Amino acid sequence: MKKELTVEELLKMENDYICHHRIGNSIIEKNHPRYYFYEGLFCSRHISSQNRNLSNDYKHELSKWQLTKFEMLMLLCYLDNLSEYFDKGTPKSSPYPVNEMCKAMDSVLMKTPSEIDAPVLYRQCRSDNVNGLKKGVIRIFEDYLTTSLDNWNQDNHQFVIIPNKDFTRAKALYKLRNRTGENQVTFLRNTIFEVTDTETFQREDSIYKRIYMREIGYKKY
Repeated sequence: MKKELTVEELLKMENDYICHHRIGNSIIEKNHPRYYFYEGLFCSRHISSQNRNLSNDYKHELSKWQLTKFEMLMLLCYLDNLSEYFDKGTPKSSPYPVNEMCKAMDSVLMKTPSEIDAPVLYRQCRSDNVNGLKKGVIRIFEDYLTTSLDNWNQDNHQFVIIPNKDFTRAKALYKLRNRTGENQVTFLRNTIFEVTDTETFQREDSIYKRIYMREIGYKKY
């Protein structure tokens, strides 16, 4: 079995990319499969986690969930506005090391409690997220689907999701770390939902869609 990617290996990849593909503030190869390394964000998250974000008490809390150092870094990156870097394609087509990052994030989520303190979850969406969704449509989310316990921004397109009570793949990440009080709940990749209803609503001069869905299963990788 291939061993887990280490923090040091990931940071070396990022540094090597910057050294070989960056001139000043310009990137030579914008179509490079590791283009997302260009800002050195993984290194900056690692440094900040060592200096500020991970107090001794927080390290103790994370050790309670038996996370590896690499899993801890992936959790911090995912919660700290780097979640898009985990959405570079399906596991078979993802450029290295995205698949390894996702495997670590999968492991984090599998260690995360499924006991959610609310019967309904919410996600604010872009217009392209809701296009083509109507009652009866079955939708597989190949990437992680991030939601919240709270309906914190109603001036937007929206998913309203009912997790499956018997086998939900929703994971209460807020119980590991509740960044800025967002009460984040994340569904594992390839979770399947059924659209049960839709509606439109207006906020000032804008028209939005609200999509109601229920969790019905999952697709194996």
